[in-house]
Amino acid sequence: MNQLITRILRTSTEVILSRFEGNRKNYPFIDTKFHVVSGRDYDESDEPFRRKNCIYSWIQGRGLESLAKHILFFQASGEIKTADRLKDMLSIVTETMERLRAVNHGRLPFAMHPDGSSFFARESDHANFSDLFYSKGLFSASRILGRPELEMEAENLFSFVLDEIGHGVFHTDQQCFDPKNKVSFVPGKIPQGPRMIALGGLADWIAAKPDEKHWENSAETFIRYIFENHINRGQYEACRTWDFIESVDSNGKPWYDGQVLFCDPGHALEFIGLAGKCLLILRKLGHKNELVNDAREILPDLFIHVFDLGFNPEAGGICKGFDLTERKVINSDMPWWSLPETVRAGIETAKLFPSDRADEILFRTGQAFQAFVQGFLQPNGFGCQTRDETGKIIDVIPAVSDADPGYHTNLSLLDVLTQ
Repeated sequence: MNQLITRILRTSTEVILSRFEGNRKNYPFIDTKFHVVSGRDYDESDEPFRRKNCIYSWIQGRGLESLAKHILFFQASGEIKTADRLKDMLSIVTETMERLRAVNHGRLPFAMHPDGSSFFARESDHANFSDLFYSKGLFSASRILGRPELEMEAENLFSFVLDEIGHGVFHTDQQCFDPKNKVSFVPGKIPQGPRMIALGGLADWIAAKPDEKHWENSAETFIRYIFENHINRGQYEACRTWDFIESVDSNGKPWYDGQVLFCDPGHALEFIGLAGKCLLILRKLGHKNELVNDAREILPDLFIHVFDLGFNPEAGGICKGFDLTERKVINSDMPWWSLPETVRAGIETAKLFPSDRADEILFRTGQAFQAFVQGFLQPNGFGCQTRDETGKIIDVIPAVSDADPGYHTNLSLLDVLTQ
């Protein structure tokens, strides 16, 4: 597994670098605007949201984090030339994005034109996923580039996001490109996603600043909130034990729209991986033993339960939607990202709790890795975005049309190698 992971990292990184270096003066952004399977660049014949003049803040923010962490990997591997090329790219993209953030008064829209103007209608003034992804990316970049002023900017933006999440006023800014994947903001509906994704950032802040206890306190608060509200341990009669509820209402009860009680198995597995990342860092620091002990009672059983709910063993992938009331798959599309996220979650859970069903967890982890490699992975080191329940590759956009900038796939697999 490790040799193949290293090959994926090298191959995909070279694609990202080559695309940037070939057009850096005219397009100082991370450019993954190509069809992963055919390799064709999107152009004026494609929908406007696929073209180069639509810059996704999600992709650039995720990409900054990815570039920074790949630099550390290649430096540790002795591949200094690649690390230096990545650092040069990181510096240019960071400067470009900071200029556009200034145009937008310290924030970024979900998508924008190269001059910083919003591509879609402006969103709410509340914190959103663009803020969250970009603050995490800027923090990672600032540490690599030795830019303490940017580190403070990242910290201020991330703290704003954490506060908005905690007060229940975080608004998703995601645009819907797939009618089967309902992502728009609904008042009173509180998805677990903001807390889950914030855990990835909190892990980085805890590791970088272990003496600042408020970061680990925030991580514990978010993990316990999801434990208590999104995971059924008998408190919700409408669900089975270990069911993972994607969204709750303002009272912390499962969000039911009258038709579906929704579970996204991939998001549940992603949560396990990001919570596990925090827990491994805390255990290494000798902190929060009580939280680790409480997680032992939840994460191993949760991993097995949600994997079995969502995994399609015939086609090889994890479904996008499961109805916890009717106990059936309601969106059988299988995005690529949930498989490497599952590999990270499984490896971490087995490492944290080696005596708690580790063999069962590692077997399922192997199934996820095999499914990704055999069904999604392309020669360019990227995973095709989506396959259907028969295993056919389909042109369905899980979040944005850009290919993954080494975030879901590579950062998950990097953690497998380095944690």
